[in-house]
Formats: sequence, structure tokens, C-alpha cells
Amino acid sequence: MAALAALGAPSVPEIFATMEEGPIPGGPNPGEAWLESHGRSLGHFVNGTWLRPERRESLECREATAGRVVAAVPSGDSSDVAVAVAAAAAAAEAWAGLGLPRRAQHLARLAATLEGDPGAALGALLALAGGRPLCRTLGAELEPGLRPLRGLEPPEGRWRPLGVVALVLAGPCSLPELLWKLGPLLAMGNTAVLVAPPAAAPPLLLLAELGGEGAALPPGVLNVVAGPPALPRALRDHPGIAAVTWMGTEQDHLRCHLWGSPLRGPRLGGGPRGGRLVVIVLDSADLDSASAAAVATLPASGGCVLLAQDSVVPALERRLRARLGGLRLGDPTDPRTEVGPLPPGTPPPEELLREAREEGAQVFQAPLPALPGGGRRFYPPTLISGVAPTSRCLREPVPGPVLVLLPVRGPSEAVAVASALPHATTAALWAQDITVALDTADRLPQGLVSLNSLELPEPFGGCDLHEALREFGCPPWEQPPKAEEPLSPPVTLDDPGDAELARAVAAARGAAPGWGRLPAAARARVLRGAAAALPGGPGTPEDGDGGDTGGSLRGALLRWAERAERAGGAVQELPGGRALLTRRSLGVLGVAWGWPRPLALELLLPALALGNAVVVVAPPGGAGAAQRLRKALVAAGLPGGALSVLPGASRGCGPRLARQRPDGLWLCGGDADCDWASAASVPRVWGVPAGLLGAPGQEPPPGTERELELRCTRPRCLWLPGGAP
Repeated sequence: MAALAALGAPSVPEIFATMEEGPIPGGPNPGEAWLESHGRSLGHFVNGTWLRPERRESLECREATAGRVVAAVPSGDSSDVAVAVAAAAAAAEAWAGLGLPRRAQHLARLAATLEGDPGAALGALLALAGGRPLCRTLGAELEPGLRPLRGLEPPEGRWRPLGVVALVLAGPCSLPELLWKLGPLLAMGNTAVLVAPPAAAPPLLLLAELGGEGAALPPGVLNVVAGPPALPRALRDHPGIAAVTWMGTEQDHLRCHLWGSPLRGPRLGGGPRGGRLVVIVLDSADLDSASAAAVATLPASGGCVLLAQDSVVPALERRLRARLGGLRLGDPTDPRTEVGPLPPGTPPPEELLREAREEGAQVFQAPLPALPGGGRRFYPPTLISGVAPTSRCLREPVPGPVLVLLPVRGPSEAVAVASALPHATTAALWAQDITVALDTADRLPQGLVSLNSLELPEPFGGCDLHEALREFGCPPWEQPPKAEEPLSPPVTLDDPGDAELARAVAAARGAAPGWGRLPAAARARVLRGAAAALPGGPGTPEDGDGGDTGGSLRGALLRWAERAERAGGAVQELPGGRALLTRRSLGVLGVAWGWPRPLALELLLPALALGNAVVVVAPPGGAGAAQRLRKALVAAGLPGGALSVLPGASRGCGPRLARQRPDGLWLCGGDADCDWASAASVPRVWGVPAGLLGAPGQEPPPGTERELELRCTRPRCLWLPGGAP
């Protein structure tokens, strides 16, 4: 070093400080260049070509930094949607007939296109529209974003596509958010109609154009229509739409757009994704690594909460303040920018910060430099510390580059706080004591948990690509969706007369954590004990229920006991590390039985065997056998609240259960009055196909047990970066 200094050579820190970014693929601003090539006047993209309706009002596409108009799109209406739906329907049969291996080749060609210069234009447009820095849209988000376009394997059995699926966007999105919806949708053999507002339209239109180049996608497979916020309601006029899936829509706004029910009209494909990130820093952690990673994810996360062990809070807070002060804010299309503007439509979190200050919290904000557009759409990198555990900034996600720091006494308290945080879908744990780290990670409820890293293999907590494929497919035991007149039922209100059902759900919530945490072998012993205690002999119906015989029910109990013991996981090798993939119970599962046939008790066993608490509402005539099953299970060790069977009418029990907001809801039978206004608040809703159970006394079709297993559990991923430990 002394010799280098004598020669006048710069020091290593000086070298890094003066390094310049390399050139952007495709030119200095490929997104603007693409817009210029179209005269900044875009259309809809339908059936592999541009659709520019005549004498149509234009809508302005504004960029996120200063609100500058960068392009114009026609104001789409119901006629444009009709053309797009017709094109998708015409292409559906040929696209589905290719088979998944050939469809995978088309999607792989699209992925290869996005990795080249055209993909750079897409990344630049995503940065321009949504304010996400180019270093993310062309860097950290590219590889996980392209995963759904490569190597997807079909579900077991002869699954069929649904048909035409509408994807509705509320605003600009990231590449992973888009492709983790669109990839499985197309891979399953469906055709897509994307409906987007003007701000989100340019990247989608470029993606559709790229899909048509090089025969990556046949005409009509991917169609994009831009229009005003009310345009999604035009989808109601097209009963040929088999499913509707949504991105970026608030729960309250979602209810305004939905129509039909879980059993009639289009299905609701894919649950809500995204959410907050929770970072846990224990006393053995590498604080430099933890602080650097937490600050680096600020532009990409929907809010970040840090739970740090008491002994490391002061040192961690100093590091966080230093790194927040060193972030580069600016034009998101500049490759040097680390933090861009707030996403369009996102208000600054001033009210949340004001309430935090009033509660005694300390707020650090880095000074804002000179920024484009006067900095009106930017928010300074912020750290909130010393917050009360009941503070609003913990109860609600804080938009913008804001970190919330909360001290905890140890791993157990960190798990308790992380479990209580709403909207927290992803967790990262920093600790060098690997035994403590693995034990703590195992107790966290988030769907994706990473150890000592935030370079995540997927953009959402616990998102399973194979499960996403099934969301957009029709299994062999289910009839294809029929085109029928869509429903528009009124929004239902809470029924104050459901006190008994509310008590049953509350008891189930109390029993679910303990029952779900039991080892699988312990739950299997309970099922085997119940099988041994059940009265009746093989082939003998009990008390005239007309339901299952004692022998067949005992056989089902023994099968699910064995399956629970064999339930395991898989290790998946991915770039940058290994993912340990398992499944966790949902929690409280509501079952609304509306079929005229007696209650099929075999339907309840997988949910119980895999750790759920179950609340069943069934007609009184079919509840006798269920009560005997409950008595045998409780005698064998099942917690009292883990299974409740309540009498109810064959119709109307679906909305009653939905209003109690269980973690999952199974609708069995023609309960078409369970509208989406009630059911949209439930994370997982399933209209159970009649063919899944088979006729009474017959064996269910192949693949039934796997389907039931997936429907009563949720995916869990433990990410081990670098292949260790």
C-alpha cells in the first residue's frame, strides 16, 4: 500500500467511489427510444397487431418522476374488450392443443428475448412508469422474474386449461409481479386479456409486441387493452371469460369489480400477493450485512419492519442511519439511482410519521438532494425507532423508503411480534448461530423465510409455481367452466344472529396453533386412535344417516394418518442457494356443505390430518355421523375446538362462514349465493367439484388426495443462500 501511495495511485475506496456504471443494453434510454419509434401514440395490442380505434379519446401515460406525459393510449371501452376477448377465444383451442412441452418452448423464447436488448427497453419502461430504479428492473428482479417462463412442469393427471383469463392491473407493477401471474396462466394453455390503466400500459404493450416477434407467442394468446379505471367492469358483459385475476388492487376496490360467485361465473384466479418484509436481527448477527441488505431492499419492498435484539439496537441503528444517508435518489432510469420516486398514486406517509412522533418515536430522515420535478414525488429515506408495539406504523404498511425499528428481547419475542404483524409475507433472519437461526426460522409464519440474505429466489412470500399452474387449470374431475350469464349479487352485511358460529370459529382459532404445531406423528396417532374407537362394522351405515359406513371411514382415517406421517418437503437448487420447500396448515378452515347428499366425512380428514382446525356447517340431517367422528377424535386427543359441526340450511351457509373470515373456505354444492363480496375477504376460497369425491361407495378419482392436500395447506420456502448451511 505504501508503494502504491508513493506512486500516486488512488486508494481502493477512491477507486470504488469513482467507478462509473457500464452502458445500458439497448442504448442510453431504450424505453424512450421505443416510445419514439411509435410516435408516442400507442394503441391496444390485440391478436398480434396494433389496434387503434378511430375517433377515440386519448389518455395520457405519465412517468412516475415528475408526471411528464410520455405517451398516449386510446380510451378503451367495451367494444375494445369485446374484440380482445374474441381474439383470445379464437386462439385458445390451438394454444391449448400444443401441449405444455411445446408451450414451454414458446415461453422460453420469450424469456430469451427479455434477456437481450428488447428486455432492456421493457426494464426502462417499468422504471419510467412505476419509479422502480433501473438497477432493480434490469438487475435483481430480472432472474426471479423470468423463472415462471422456464421449466414449468404440468400437474399430475389430465388437466385442461380454463380458456380465456382476464388479468386486471390497478397500476404499474414490477417484472416479477407480472410474470409470476402471466407465466403460469399461459403455460397452462390459457389465453390472456390484460386490462390496464394508462400509467401501466406501455410496458405491457411492449411485452405483447415482443411476444409476437420471433413467433414467441401465437397471435391472440396475449392481448392488452388500456383504458380508464372503470374499464374492468366491461368484462362482466363477456360470460366466455373463464377466470379473472388481479394485481395491485386494494381489497375494498376489488369487491367493486368482482361479479358472480365462487361457484358461478368466472373464478378468481391467484390470491393477493406482495406485502411487508420483516427482518429479524439477533445478537449474533453480522450487523453490517443486515443493515446493508435492509436498506438495499427499500425501493422494492412494500414496507420493512426490523426486529432487533436489545443488545444490538444502538449499533444497528447507527449503521442504518449512515446507509440511509448514503442512498442515491434520482431519476429511476439512471442506472446509478438506488431510490426512485413514490409509485404513482401513493401518498407520502406524513400522517403515519406524525402519529409516530406524537407517540414518542424518533424519526430520522436523510436530506433530499436536488431532484427531477422539484422532488415532489420523492420521499426521503426514513428510519422510525422507539415506536410503541401498538403503533399504527406497525399495524399498517408504511409506503415509501421507510424502515421501522423495534427492539425485542430475544428470538421468542421476535417470532411473536412477527406473527402478529399484518401483511407480512416475507421474513429474513440474521444470526451467525445457525442452531438458533434454524429454530427461529421454523417458528415464523411467513411463507418465505431467508437466512442472512435478502437476495430472494421469488418475489412473494410462499408463492409456489406448481400451485399457480393449478390455479389456472381444470382438473379431470371438474367440469370445464360454462359460459353463463354473470351474476351481480348485492353486497352482504354481517349477520348479528351468528353468535354460535362466531364462537365456533373463535374456538377453532384458539385450537389451530397448538394442533398445527404438533409433529405429524402425533396427529397421526390421534387419527389412528379415532379409527380404533369408531363404532359400527364394515359396510354398516350408522343411525340411518345414509352416509359413510364405519369401515370406509376407518380406512380413510388410517390412510390420512399414514399420509400425514409421510408429508415432507423438497430441496430445490436455484441460482444463489437452495430452497427448502414444505407446506404448512392454513389455520381455520370453514366447510359449507350444500349438496343434497349426506356430509362426506372423508373431506374433513385431510384438513385435520395436516394441522387445520375445521368448522363445518351442514344440514341437520347429515350431522350425526360427523358428531360421532368428532367424539372419537376428541377422545383420541384432538383439541376440543379443532372440529366443530353446526347445523345449517343447504343454502346460505357459505356467506355465513365467509363473514367470519376463516383462513380458508370450501364451498360444497350449489351455494351460488356466496358472492365474492363476502368471500373476497377469505385468503383461499375453493368451490369443491362434485366429481372430486366420486359417487358414494366408490373410490375417488386419481389425484384426489394430492388435490385435497394442496387445498388445505399453503407453501413455505426456507431460503439458504450460497448452498449453506
